[in-house]
Amino acid sequence: MLAHLPTDSPLRDGLTRDVAMRVSAEDYANTVGDLLFALGTTARPGMPTLGMRFMALLPGWRSLYTLDELLTLEAVANHYLQLRVRGAEAQAAIFQELSERTAGKAGAMEALLEAMAFDLAYSPFFTRDVPLDDLVKLKALFESEQLPAASDQWFDQRFVNYLGSHPERLKDIHWRQFEGLTAEWFQREGYDVELGPGRNDGSIDVRLWRPGAAPGAPPAVIVQCKRQTRKIERVVVKALYADLLAEGAGAGLVVTTSDISPGAASDIAARAYPITSANRAQVQQWICAMRKPDAGIVADDLAAAQDESRP
Repeated sequence: MLAHLPTDSPLRDGLTRDVAMRVSAEDYANTVGDLLFALGTTARPGMPTLGMRFMALLPGWRSLYTLDELLTLEAVANHYLQLRVRGAEAQAAIFQELSERTAGKAGAMEALLEAMAFDLAYSPFFTRDVPLDDLVKLKALFESEQLPAASDQWFDQRFVNYLGSHPERLKDIHWRQFEGLTAEWFQREGYDVELGPGRNDGSIDVRLWRPGAAPGAPPAVIVQCKRQTRKIERVVVKALYADLLAEGAGAGLVVTTSDISPGAASDIAARAYPITSANRAQVQQWICAMRKPDAGIVADDLAAAQDESRP
C-alpha cells in the first residue's frame, strides 16, 4: 500500500509510523480511490461521490435538476444501495422513488444506474463477498514467466492497466512478460501470433502472420524483444537480419524498453535491412491504447432492478 500511495496522502505518515489515526470518511474513500488508480483499475485518482459520477455521466444535468434536487436524488440512491447490499425488503420502494425522480428526464435513469454500479463496485462503504477464480499477484508481473493460460490472451489485462498508471515500471517487468505484452499488442492489431517458448527459442521471440496467410507460409514479421535499459547494439540487428533470411520472413522488428543505438540504426539504413524498431515510448503508446480502466468492475445488474420495480 505504501509503495502505491501518493506522497501527499493524508494516511501515509500514520501508516509509515504505524500509529493509531482518526481518518475522515472522505480521506479514507480517497485513499482507496488512489490505490485503485495506482493499480490501473480506475481512470483517475480519488473517490468521486455518487453525485459526482452522475453529473459526469449526464453533462446536461443542470437543465434537468436544481442542485437541491440533485443532492436529494443522490441521497435516495445511496440509501437504495445500502438497502440493496443488506438485502432489505424496502429496497423496491426506494428504487421506485428513484424511477419517479428520473421520469421524463432524458438519460437520467441510465446515467444514475451506471453511477450507482460504479459506486457499488468501488466505494469502500459497500462490502460484498465476490469469489474470483482468476486472482493474480502483482509481483508476478516482475518475477514470473507464467503467462495467461487462456488461448486468446498473451498478457493479463490487469497488468496492462497497472503499467498504464506506472509507465516507469515497464523497464522492471519480467522479460517473459515483456514478450507476452508484445504478442498481446499484435494479436489485438489483427495479426496471427506465435509466441516462442521463451527459452531456447532460437532468438526469435514472436512470429507474426497477416490474417488469411496460407498454412506454412513464412511469417510476415519476426520479432526480437529486448527488455533492457541499454540501447540495442549492432550485433542484435545483424543477428535478426540473419534470422529473417533463414525464415524467409518479410520483415524484422526489435521491440525494446530502451531505444536503438545510433550504430545499429546506421547499419539498418546503410544496408537497407527490412528491420524497424519499437522503442520505450512506442511500447508505452501500445499500453495506453490497450488500457481498459474499469474493465474489472464487479457490480450488480442494477438495470434488472429497474424492470423489477415496475408494476
